[in-house]
Amino acid sequence: MSTKANYFYLIDSAGWGLNDDLSHLVQEKIQEVINISDIVLFVVDGRSELTALDYEFADILRKSRKKVILVVNKMEGRIDKEEYIAPFTTLGLGEPFPISALHKQNLYELLDLIISLLPPTEESHTEDEFIRFAFVGRPNSGKSSLLNALIGKDRSIVSEIPGTTRDAVDLVWEFNGKKYIIVDTPGLRRPARVEEGLEELSVRKTLQTIRKIDVAVMVIDLSVGVREQEKRILHYIEDKGKSCLIVFNKTDLFPSLKERREFEKIVSQILQPFDYFPFIFTSAIRNYNVKKILPWVDKLFELRNMRIPTSQVNRAIEEALSKTNFSKKGKILKVYYATQVDVAPPTFVFFVNEPEIMNKNVVKYFEKFLRSYFGWIGTPIKIEVRKRE
Repeated sequence: MSTKANYFYLIDSAGWGLNDDLSHLVQEKIQEVINISDIVLFVVDGRSELTALDYEFADILRKSRKKVILVVNKMEGRIDKEEYIAPFTTLGLGEPFPISALHKQNLYELLDLIISLLPPTEESHTEDEFIRFAFVGRPNSGKSSLLNALIGKDRSIVSEIPGTTRDAVDLVWEFNGKKYIIVDTPGLRRPARVEEGLEELSVRKTLQTIRKIDVAVMVIDLSVGVREQEKRILHYIEDKGKSCLIVFNKTDLFPSLKERREFEKIVSQILQPFDYFPFIFTSAIRNYNVKKILPWVDKLFELRNMRIPTSQVNRAIEEALSKTNFSKKGKILKVYYATQVDVAPPTFVFFVNEPEIMNKNVVKYFEKFLRSYFGWIGTPIKIEVRKRE
């Protein structure tokens, strides 16, 4: 989250005291979030009486010795009424801060308070300094396990129950002098099969995550293989102009090395038309090839931001046209001029004599040629066509 002069990360944790099979794991994650935070916002319901769980969590916060803001929500019409605020002082966390999130009351004042409590920084950070990537794929494909193996700590809730990574949570990580924002997403199932509630929310969050990252790490359970839903996710990644590394995980479950090698021979064919996305084989449990993920992320980030001089672009187009002709109604396509106008993803404008000749197949031909010519693996290429006046 950023303001005009400040930049900080706000982590939304799961609720304390959830009563289900994963409650102990959730509580461990909340404790970890507390440990890495500079400030903790303890949000309570201003329309309900305090519970034993509230006092239990307040005691945990006091022992943490972290800066705590006790935020009392749902206080519309009660912001300035002491008699409604006073009961919350019994938590022993200092002066309660009343707000109404629904009616947006006292929110700017809360932001000012947060900023005033932030530790001083030597330099101002912006998101542009970070490489954003995320693990995406079906539930239980091993996304969270790969993340934990990659960064060396159990950051996500990992369980054999599909879908136990409940929220898309941003993780700020610095490694070898580079800064990353890693988003560990919920599993993505086909929207038509989503019934309601948490699963539907997970789908929306995954699609939102893909839109805001630079590189998607598409995790596929090797024991399950590539299904139609994986193709849909890859299409969405391509459509949004994101770079992608495909990770076939769980090699430890593959019947034999011989069968895996046979699969490797045909994987490019299986992945078409997304065979330009590089792929690797991993096992999170055995830590096999996990270290290859980050170098690939770095490389794909570099390639998606690569800019080619116009002279080189036009030499490539000339060579592409020397290998084949495109025509329609007796008119042969002429590309007078081409230039790269943007990066992330690489975007080109072609000035041509007859734009109608540049149909989908012709555009795909030039995309494929440019990718091969300049080594642009793993990232979509966008081509805009304009008629030269």
